Amino acid sequence: MITAILLTLLGTALVAVLLAMVRSPSGIALSVPAAPPVPQPAVRPADPMELDAWDAKPGDIVSIEGAAADFSDLDFPVQRRGAYEANNHRWLELGGDYRGRQVRLEVYRYPQAQILGLLDDRNITLLELGVTEDQMADFDARQDPSVTVSYDSKTWHYESSREIGYCENEHGTPEGLYRWVFIEQNGSRRLFVEKREGEPFGVRLARLLDSRDISIYRA
Repeated sequence: MITAILLTLLGTALVAVLLAMVRSPSGIALSVPAAPPVPQPAVRPADPMELDAWDAKPGDIVSIEGAAADFSDLDFPVQRRGAYEANNHRWLELGGDYRGRQVRLEVYRYPQAQILGLLDDRNITLLELGVTEDQMADFDARQDPSVTVSYDSKTWHYESSREIGYCENEHGTPEGLYRWVFIEQNGSRRLFVEKREGEPFGVRLARLLDSRDISIYRA
Protein backbone atom coordinates (compact mmCIF):
# COMPACT_ATOMS: atom_id res chain seq x y z
CA MET A 1 0.00 0.00 0.00
CA ILE A 2 2.83 2.41 0.90
CA THR A 3 4.63 1.47 -2.32
CA ALA A 4 1.56 2.35 -4.38
CA ILE A 5 1.21 5.67 -2.64
CA LEU A 6 4.91 6.48 -3.27
CA LEU A 7 4.59 5.57 -6.94
CA THR A 8 1.52 7.79 -7.26
CA LEU A 9 3.36 10.71 -5.62
CA LEU A 10 6.42 10.24 -7.88
CA GLY A 11 4.24 10.13 -10.98
CA THR A 12 2.46 13.30 -9.96
CA ALA A 13 5.80 15.04 -9.33
CA LEU A 14 7.13 13.94 -12.73
CA VAL A 15 4.08 15.35 -14.51
CA ALA A 16 4.50 18.64 -12.64
CA VAL A 17 8.17 18.86 -13.69
CA LEU A 18 7.33 18.21 -17.32
CA LEU A 19 4.62 20.86 -17.28
CA ALA A 20 7.03 23.36 -15.78
CA MET A 21 9.57 22.67 -18.54
CA VAL A 22 7.14 23.68 -21.27
CA ARG A 23 5.86 26.81 -19.50
CA SER A 24 7.52 30.20 -19.04
CA PRO A 25 8.22 31.54 -15.58
CA SER A 26 5.09 33.65 -15.84
CA GLY A 27 3.01 30.58 -16.47
CA ILE A 28 2.37 31.39 -20.17
CA ALA A 29 3.06 28.52 -22.56
CA LEU A 30 6.18 29.00 -24.68
CA SER A 31 5.83 29.02 -28.42
CA VAL A 32 8.33 28.55 -31.25
CA PRO A 33 9.05 31.94 -32.94
CA ALA A 34 7.56 32.22 -36.43
CA ALA A 35 10.07 32.16 -39.29
CA PRO A 36 10.66 35.63 -40.75
CA PRO A 37 8.92 36.18 -44.11
CA VAL A 38 11.01 35.39 -47.15
CA PRO A 39 11.81 38.70 -48.90
CA GLN A 40 10.25 38.92 -52.36
CA PRO A 41 12.10 40.50 -55.29
CA ALA A 42 10.95 44.00 -56.04
CA VAL A 43 8.71 44.16 -59.09
CA ARG A 44 8.93 47.37 -61.08
CA PRO A 45 5.39 48.46 -61.87
CA ALA A 46 4.65 49.15 -65.50
CA ASP A 47 4.71 52.84 -66.25
CA PRO A 48 1.12 53.74 -67.13
CA MET A 49 2.41 56.72 -69.10
CA GLU A 50 4.66 54.66 -71.40
CA LEU A 51 3.18 53.66 -74.75
CA ASP A 52 3.84 51.48 -77.73
CA ALA A 53 5.17 53.52 -80.64
CA TRP A 54 2.23 52.44 -82.79
CA ASP A 55 -0.17 54.14 -80.37
CA ALA A 56 1.69 57.47 -80.11
CA LYS A 57 -0.25 60.59 -81.02
CA PRO A 58 0.59 64.28 -81.54
CA GLY A 59 1.65 65.81 -78.24
CA ASP A 60 3.26 62.62 -76.90
CA ILE A 61 6.99 62.59 -76.17
CA VAL A 62 9.48 60.26 -77.87
CA SER A 63 12.75 59.49 -76.10
CA ILE A 64 15.45 57.45 -77.86
CA GLU A 65 18.27 56.34 -75.61
CA GLY A 66 21.75 57.43 -76.74
CA ALA A 67 20.59 58.45 -80.23
CA ALA A 68 21.89 62.04 -80.25
CA ALA A 69 25.21 62.92 -81.87
CA ASP A 70 26.82 63.22 -78.43
CA PHE A 71 25.25 59.87 -77.38
CA SER A 72 22.77 61.55 -75.07
CA ASP A 73 19.07 60.74 -75.32
CA LEU A 74 17.23 62.21 -78.26
CA ASP A 75 13.83 63.54 -77.15
CA PHE A 76 11.18 65.19 -79.29
CA PRO A 77 7.44 65.86 -79.13
CA VAL A 78 5.27 64.21 -81.76
CA GLN A 79 4.06 67.06 -83.93
CA ARG A 80 2.60 64.97 -86.73
CA ARG A 81 1.43 61.42 -87.22
CA GLY A 82 1.26 60.35 -90.83
CA ALA A 83 0.87 57.04 -92.61
CA TYR A 84 2.49 55.31 -95.57
CA GLU A 85 0.90 52.56 -97.60
CA ALA A 86 2.05 50.25 -100.36
CA ASN A 87 0.93 46.83 -101.59
CA ASN A 88 -1.96 46.77 -99.11
CA HIS A 89 0.41 47.35 -96.19
CA ARG A 90 0.52 50.35 -93.92
CA TRP A 91 3.12 51.85 -91.59
CA LEU A 92 3.28 55.01 -89.51
CA GLU A 93 5.41 58.14 -89.37
CA LEU A 94 5.96 60.05 -86.13
CA GLY A 95 7.63 63.39 -86.77
CA GLY A 96 8.78 66.30 -84.66
CA ASP A 97 11.44 68.89 -83.94
CA TYR A 98 14.71 68.12 -82.17
CA ARG A 99 17.07 71.07 -81.57
CA GLY A 100 15.80 72.94 -84.60
CA ARG A 101 15.74 70.08 -87.07
CA GLN A 102 13.02 67.73 -88.22
CA VAL A 103 13.36 64.10 -87.21
CA ARG A 104 10.99 61.19 -87.59
CA LEU A 105 10.37 57.54 -86.88
CA GLU A 106 8.83 55.06 -89.29
CA VAL A 107 7.00 52.35 -87.36
CA TYR A 108 6.37 49.03 -89.12
CA ARG A 109 4.34 45.99 -88.15
CA TYR A 110 4.68 44.06 -91.41
CA PRO A 111 6.47 41.97 -92.55
CA GLN A 112 8.01 42.32 -89.09
CA ALA A 113 7.80 44.80 -86.24
CA GLN A 114 10.61 47.33 -86.53
CA ILE A 115 11.31 51.03 -86.14
CA LEU A 116 13.50 53.12 -88.43
CA GLY A 117 14.79 56.47 -87.25
CA LEU A 118 15.45 59.29 -89.70
CA LEU A 119 17.46 61.34 -87.24
CA ASP A 120 20.27 62.66 -89.44
CA ASP A 121 19.56 66.02 -91.06
CA ARG A 122 22.17 65.76 -93.80
CA ASN A 123 20.84 66.70 -97.24
CA ILE A 124 22.45 64.08 -99.45
CA THR A 125 22.44 64.40 -103.23
CA LEU A 126 22.51 61.83 -106.02
CA LEU A 127 25.91 63.22 -106.97
CA GLU A 128 27.25 62.14 -103.58
CA LEU A 129 25.96 58.62 -104.30
CA GLY A 130 27.68 58.68 -107.68
CA VAL A 131 24.49 58.07 -109.66
CA THR A 132 22.25 59.98 -112.05
CA GLU A 133 18.47 60.20 -112.38
CA ASP A 134 18.64 57.93 -115.43
CA GLN A 135 20.53 55.33 -113.43
CA MET A 136 17.92 55.46 -110.67
CA ALA A 137 15.23 54.78 -113.27
CA ASP A 138 17.31 51.87 -114.55
CA PHE A 139 17.68 50.44 -111.03
CA ASP A 140 13.92 50.51 -110.67
CA ALA A 141 13.34 48.82 -114.02
CA ARG A 142 15.86 46.05 -113.30
CA GLN A 143 15.06 45.44 -109.60
CA ASP A 144 18.54 43.95 -109.37
CA PRO A 145 19.79 43.19 -105.82
CA SER A 146 23.40 43.12 -107.05
CA VAL A 147 23.31 46.88 -107.67
CA THR A 148 25.34 48.95 -105.20
CA VAL A 149 26.13 52.61 -104.55
CA SER A 150 28.85 54.19 -102.43
CA TYR A 151 28.37 56.74 -99.69
CA ASP A 152 30.17 57.66 -96.46
CA SER A 153 32.99 55.25 -97.38
CA LYS A 154 30.46 52.40 -97.27
CA THR A 155 28.86 50.12 -99.82
CA TRP A 156 25.08 50.17 -99.97
CA HIS A 157 23.10 47.37 -101.61
CA TYR A 158 19.91 47.98 -103.55
CA GLU A 159 16.94 46.41 -101.76
CA SER A 160 13.82 47.67 -103.48
CA SER A 161 12.06 50.52 -105.25
CA ARG A 162 8.35 51.16 -105.56
CA GLU A 163 5.65 53.76 -105.51
CA ILE A 164 4.18 54.44 -102.08
CA GLY A 165 1.42 56.68 -100.80
CA TYR A 166 1.69 59.12 -97.91
CA CYS A 167 -1.16 60.61 -95.87
CA GLU A 168 0.03 63.52 -93.78
CA ASN A 169 -2.58 63.06 -91.06
CA GLU A 170 -3.50 59.43 -91.82
CA HIS A 171 -6.58 60.65 -93.69
CA GLY A 172 -7.47 61.89 -97.11
CA THR A 173 -6.08 60.97 -100.50
CA PRO A 174 -2.49 59.67 -100.28
CA GLU A 175 0.25 61.70 -101.92
CA GLY A 176 2.21 59.55 -104.33
CA LEU A 177 5.98 59.31 -104.26
CA TYR A 178 8.65 56.90 -105.39
CA ARG A 179 11.16 55.43 -102.94
CA TRP A 180 14.38 53.50 -103.52
CA VAL A 181 15.90 51.71 -100.53
CA PHE A 182 19.59 50.80 -100.15
CA ILE A 183 20.95 48.86 -97.16
CA GLU A 184 24.39 49.48 -95.68
CA GLN A 185 26.72 46.51 -96.01
CA ASN A 186 27.38 45.02 -92.56
CA GLY A 187 25.45 47.86 -90.94
CA SER A 188 22.04 48.91 -89.65
CA ARG A 189 21.50 52.01 -91.78
CA ARG A 190 19.33 52.60 -94.84
CA LEU A 191 19.44 55.15 -97.62
CA PHE A 192 16.00 56.36 -98.69
CA VAL A 193 16.02 57.99 -102.11
CA GLU A 194 12.67 59.65 -102.76
CA LYS A 195 11.11 61.44 -105.71
CA ARG A 196 7.88 63.43 -105.52
CA GLU A 197 6.23 64.82 -108.62
CA GLY A 198 7.58 68.26 -109.45
CA GLU A 199 10.35 68.04 -106.84
CA PRO A 200 14.02 67.04 -107.04
CA PHE A 201 15.33 63.76 -105.68
CA GLY A 202 15.82 63.71 -101.93
CA VAL A 203 18.09 61.36 -99.99
CA ARG A 204 17.83 60.67 -96.27
CA LEU A 205 19.70 58.37 -93.91
CA ALA A 206 17.62 56.03 -91.77
CA ARG A 207 18.79 53.74 -89.00
CA LEU A 208 17.25 50.56 -87.64
CA LEU A 209 16.52 51.16 -83.95
CA ASP A 210 16.16 48.77 -81.05
CA SER A 211 12.61 49.15 -79.73
CA ARG A 212 13.96 48.63 -76.20
CA ASP A 213 15.80 51.96 -76.54
CA ILE A 214 12.61 53.87 -77.34
CA SER A 215 10.18 55.20 -74.75
CA ILE A 216 7.02 57.10 -75.62
CA TYR A 217 5.10 59.00 -72.99
CA ARG A 218 1.61 60.40 -73.09
CA ALA A 219 1.66 64.18 -72.85
